[in-house]
Amino acid sequence: MRKIKAGIAVFAVFFLSGCATFSPSRELFKEKKNINARTYEASTDVCFRALKQVILKKNFTLSCEDKESKKLQSRRFFQKGKRTITIVLNANLESIEENKTTIYLNAIQATEKIYVRSHTRFFLGLIPLPGGGGEKAERLKEGERTIEDKKFYQGFFEEIEGEIKRLKDTGKAGGESE
Repeated sequence: MRKIKAGIAVFAVFFLSGCATFSPSRELFKEKKNINARTYEASTDVCFRALKQVILKKNFTLSCEDKESKKLQSRRFFQKGKRTITIVLNANLESIEENKTTIYLNAIQATEKIYVRSHTRFFLGLIPLPGGGGEKAERLKEGERTIEDKKFYQGFFEEIEGEIKRLKDTGKAGGESE
């Protein structure tokens, strides 16, 4: 009887662990409302300039800019104690029509923590001994995730829309230099 109960328990554990397996390939095609794309009534050049200005105003640094394929990658760092949080924002622009452009944004948040290890030797646990070790700091990645916050993307898109309007109103939307 004990062997039967143990067998059932083992089977239940395997069954439940199989059900809890995360499958990214299944998640990829689940129906979700697209929160990270917006279409504007403006040329790709105007949208690219507006996007770049908004990113720079938000204190992101441009790490990669490709004007021909209309792609931008930018980063922003935040320090919280011993943690460094990095947001990497990737932007792609696609021309739909002559004066219609879709901007796709994708942001990833990575977290790293600094661990400090002391190599100082002590006598009786109180008095530091000369010539001993010092400290060594290491950065360890704690995690990385895609930002899926609707308000995050909505804020960017609203500011891009305002910047496009400003460029059109000042007459700098037609490719004039600033």
